[in-house]
Amino acid sequence: MKLRASNPVLKAVKTSPYGSLRDRLLSHVNGLSRQQRLIAEYLLDNLQEVPFLSVPQLAQRAGASEATVVRLCKSIGFDGFSDMKMAVVENLREEMNTPSAAGGGSPGAATDVLEAVAELERHNIRTTLHGIDRAAFDRAAELLCEAGHIFTFGLGISAHLAELAAYLFTEHGLRANHFSTRFTSPREQLVTMRESDVLMVFSFPPYSRQTLEMLEEASGRSMKTIAVTDRLSAPAAATASETLVVSTHGMTFTNATSSTNVLLNALVVEIASKHRGETVDALSSINRILRDRSDVVDDG
Repeated sequence: MKLRASNPVLKAVKTSPYGSLRDRLLSHVNGLSRQQRLIAEYLLDNLQEVPFLSVPQLAQRAGASEATVVRLCKSIGFDGFSDMKMAVVENLREEMNTPSAAGGGSPGAATDVLEAVAELERHNIRTTLHGIDRAAFDRAAELLCEAGHIFTFGLGISAHLAELAAYLFTEHGLRANHFSTRFTSPREQLVTMRESDVLMVFSFPPYSRQTLEMLEEASGRSMKTIAVTDRLSAPAAATASETLVVSTHGMTFTNATSSTNVLLNALVVEIASKHRGETVDALSSINRILRDRSDVVDDG
């Protein structure tokens, strides 16, 4: 079975780490159900995609249910999809750390890891660029421009993205703050929001119930909401006024952030291009403030 040339690949790494997974699939194939065989066949044809796939993506590409993906993993000896993915990633890591992986020594191995992660991030950005709904992007930018105030929220790594978004919006002349994660219930902070405000949340697997509750609360109070998430079938997409989908596959189980960073920068550029006056005024004020600060060193 031939791997497709368009697959994201670890170019400097041999395919031997996938051998054990291939062997497991082939040795169990006769005992698999018809739906499980669809998934097994897809995996055998696309073993190098395993580190980059989520359960929903694998199910969609193989034409099976998400539950069947989990059942297949258990049928071939793993605890679940995460266990199978971790085994492949661990095998890759071990392969990268062998002298033969890059011609000898750990420096070469480190280069392979760097190239692998960079290739994955490029894949995430390309996937986001080709798949994002441009009309939804334009509507989201307009909502942000028209908002009386923008509030952003996320948990885990999404908290950092929410803080970055609020910073970028402020730097471009929009009134923006990120909601804190220190409250007993983050929803408490919604009492400060008005109908003219916009809530922007970042929601990636594993999806946080608190983030979804924030969306539901804001929507129930007739506020506009924007969800940045990894797929249109994500829970946040069902509630948000606008949904922006980004690819966030990571080499391990932390969501990658490069594609979200690109999206946020694109949003502020779009806002700046359509509301140039407000943006220029904000940037001029910020530059004046920075010039007045004694702790800022001029790079000239």
